[in-house]
Amino acid sequence: MKIGILTYHDTTNYGAALQAYALQRKIQELGYEVDIIDYKCEAVTNRYKIKKLREIKDPKELIKTILTRKTNRKLKYEFERFKKDFQKISKKSYYKNDIAECLNIYDKIIVGSDQVWNLDLSGNDETYFLDFIKDPKRKIAYAASFGYSQVPQKYVEKTKECLENLDNISVREIQGKKLIEDLVNKQVEVVLDPTLLLEKKDYMNLIEKPKKCYDKDYILLYKMSDTPTLMKFARKLAKITKCKIIYLNHSYKYQLGMDNIRGASVGEFIWYLENAKYVVTSSFHGVAMSIVFNKNFFYELDNSKGNSNSRTKNLVELLNLECREIVQAENNEIDNQIEYNKVDKILTKEREKSIEFLTKNLESD
Repeated sequence: MKIGILTYHDTTNYGAALQAYALQRKIQELGYEVDIIDYKCEAVTNRYKIKKLREIKDPKELIKTILTRKTNRKLKYEFERFKKDFQKISKKSYYKNDIAECLNIYDKIIVGSDQVWNLDLSGNDETYFLDFIKDPKRKIAYAASFGYSQVPQKYVEKTKECLENLDNISVREIQGKKLIEDLVNKQVEVVLDPTLLLEKKDYMNLIEKPKKCYDKDYILLYKMSDTPTLMKFARKLAKITKCKIIYLNHSYKYQLGMDNIRGASVGEFIWYLENAKYVVTSSFHGVAMSIVFNKNFFYELDNSKGNSNSRTKNLVELLNLECREIVQAENNEIDNQIEYNKVDKILTKEREKSIEFLTKNLESD
C-alpha cells in the first residue's frame, strides 16, 4: 500500500518541515511506502516566495525585502536541501486543478498536521479537506488543525460541507474537536502533533553543527509570534543565569546584547536547541521540540486578535507544564527544573494512542 501525505511542506518554517518529516518517518516505520505530495497551494507558495524587487510597490515592504533578501535566499536553499536529503517528495507536482490525479498513485491520503484547515492561511483552499477524494476509506485526517478558536462565519458552510465528507478524523487540539462536533455529527480523536511521535534519538541524524558553535551555557531564543514581553524575559533570564542569548530569527531587526543567528538550516536549528541550557520561545513547535529534547523551556502566548494559542495551551495542559508560561515578563520557575520523568510518562501514553489511530486507519479497507 502506498500512502500520500498532504501538508504544508513547501515552506521555510522549522516546525512545518519537522512535522512533515516526523509523520512520514512514523508511517514508514509502520511498514508503508509513503510520499509527501508536492502540492502547490497558491496562497502558501506566495507566502514564502522571494519576490523580485520590481514586483514590490510599497516602500516599507521594499526596504524590508532588501534587508532580508540574503537570509531568505539562504533559508530557501537550506530547506530545499533538507527536503532532498531527508524527505521523500512525490515526483510530480500537483495543483488544485489536477490534484485528483495523485489517486492513481496513492491508495490512501493523509492530511495533516499543521494549520491545514485554516482557510485564511490556505487562501480558501478546500483541497486540504480532501474534497477531491470520493471514497471516504481512502482519506485520513491526522492531527489536523484549524488554527483559530472559532471558524469565521464566512467559512462555516464550506467547512461544514467538507467535514461531512470526511470520516477518519483526528485533530491536534481539543478546541478543534469541539469545533467539528459543533458543526457535524462526527467522531473525532485528539492526537499528538507528528513532531511528538518521535523521540530525541530519532532526530539526531538531522543535526548539523553550525560554523559558529557555543561551548558555554546559553539561552536559545526562538520567536515566531509577536508576543509582548518575550525579549524582556529572555534578557532577564540571561542576567539571572549569566547565560548568553542566541537569538534564532529571520527578521531584519538586529537585537543588541545577543548573538543574532539568521538563515540556520533545519539541522542547525536542532543543534542549537539540543545544546541550549534554556529555551525561550513563542513558537508551538519550539515548545514541542523542547519537550522532545527534555529542555528547560519557557513560553509566551500571542495576545493578538486571531492568535493560534490553542495548540500550545492544549499541549502544556496535557503535560502539566502551564507553569512555564511567561506572563508580563515574569515566571516563578526559573530555579526549577522540569520533571521530565513525569512528562515522559504522559507523553508515552499519548504517543501510543496516536500511533494506534494511525495504525487502525491505515490498515482498514
